[in-house]
Amino acid sequence: MKNQCTSNKENVPHKINTSLRMFINQYHADFPPHWHTDVEIILPKEAPYKIVCANQTYHVDIGDILFICPTVLHEIFSLSPGTRVYIQADFSRFSALTEIDKAFNLMAPALHIKKSTCPPEIYDYLCNCIDEIMKLYFGSTTPISTHRGVDERRISVTELTPYDELEIYSILMQFIACCGKNINKLREEDLESNSSKNNISLSNVCAYISEHFTEDITLESASAYAGFSKYHFERIFSEYTGVTFYQYILQLRINYAKTLLANPELTVTDISYQAGFASCPAFTRAFKKSTGYPPSQFRVMNEQKHPLSANPHFAEYKLS
Repeated sequence: MKNQCTSNKENVPHKINTSLRMFINQYHADFPPHWHTDVEIILPKEAPYKIVCANQTYHVDIGDILFICPTVLHEIFSLSPGTRVYIQADFSRFSALTEIDKAFNLMAPALHIKKSTCPPEIYDYLCNCIDEIMKLYFGSTTPISTHRGVDERRISVTELTPYDELEIYSILMQFIACCGKNINKLREEDLESNSSKNNISLSNVCAYISEHFTEDITLESASAYAGFSKYHFERIFSEYTGVTFYQYILQLRINYAKTLLANPELTVTDISYQAGFASCPAFTRAFKKSTGYPPSQFRVMNEQKHPLSANPHFAEYKLS
C-alpha cells in the first residue's frame, strides 16, 4: 500500500455527548498512516491484522489485543475478511494523572497482548473489561457491522445511560492499570533480576521524569534522585523501560510535541521549545527520525482534523 503523508483513517464519530467510540469493523481494507489523540484498542475476532506503529510491526492474530498509545502514527493492513472490535477513547483530560502518562510511556508505541503467551488470568481479565465496555456502549442495540450495510451513525447518535461513560472510563482505567502492573509479563520479558525495591524506585523516577522532562534532566540528577550510582541506575533503568535514559527523555518530549501539534494555534517553533528542545532544527531532526515525517507533515495526518472520507488519496482503496 502506498504511504501518503496526507492520508488519515476514516473518522468514526464519538458517541453523542461522549469522548468514546466503539465499533465492530468488518471492512476488508488497508488503512493508510494516521494518528489521533485517542487511545485505541483492537481485538481481532475472526481475522488477523498487520499493524505498523511508529515503524514497529505487530502481527495481531485472532484473540490478540493491541493497545495503541495516543498520538502514535499507525497503519493497518487487513490480511483477510473478518470481524475486529475497536475501542477509542480520549484520555487528554486525564493528563494530570502522572501514572497514566507513565503507563503510556512504558507501553509505547503499542502493547501487543498475545493470547498464546499472556497469563490466562490476565488475559481473561482484559477480555472481560472489553466485554463490559461493549455491554455499556451498545446497550440493547445490536453492535454495528459495516460489512452488512448497517449505518454506523445510528450508534453514534444514541446516548449512553447516565454515568455509563464514567463507568466505561473506570473500566478503561482498570485495563490500563492492569497492563502497567504486568508490563513485564505482557512483554514476555524476564526481569527477575530487578528486585521489588528497584521497581518501586524506578517507578518513582519515571513519575518524576514525567513531571520534569521538558527541563534539563541529566542521567546524574536522575540517578541521584533514585538513590543509585550513575552506572547501576543506567543499567536497571534500561532493563525497566526497554530504552536508555536519554532515549526515554527524548520519546517523552516527542510524544508531548505530538499532542501540541493537534493545536493549530501553535507554531512548530513554539512546540519545539515547549517540548524541551534546544532549537527548532534539533526538534525537527529528532521528530523526523522518530516518526519518519517532519512535524509539519505529521500535523496534517491527524485523522480528527483530516478524515479519510474527505481525502482524495483514500479513494484509491476499494472495499472487498
